[in-house]
Amino acid sequence: MRGMMRLGLMTALVAVASCNKSDPADPTIPAKMVLVDGEPQTGAAGADAVAPLRVRIVNLAGDGVASIPVEWAVTEGGGTISNPHQQTSNDGISSVTFTYGLAGPQVITATYPGLTGSPQTFNLTATSVGGGGGGGI
Repeated sequence: MRGMMRLGLMTALVAVASCNKSDPADPTIPAKMVLVDGEPQTGAAGADAVAPLRVRIVNLAGDGVASIPVEWAVTEGGGTISNPHQQTSNDGISSVTFTYGLAGPQVITATYPGLTGSPQTFNLTATSVGGGGGGGI
């Protein structure tokens, strides 16, 4: 009887262990950066982009990781971003708004060093203020 109880307990423990779907590593450790949305966009020079630029930081299991400091930078076009140091939300999203610079290509990057997929690059286009892109005065 005692052997049967042990066998039953061992079977139950194996069943519980095999159902555990948690991240094999620490779920708070970031593993990858992915571009969520924000491109392609086109807008008039000096205007705000319609949609925010967003990246997501995920762990090995693909779950979002909160409080990761993402560095945002405008690398071409002279536009501006709302915050160059934007932490991720509870679902792992870091988001900024963008204001177009000079007419032409606009390149913005989101970076967290050491992650697969970092940096992510956003390519937008600014049109001249009366040049068919709307936004003329």
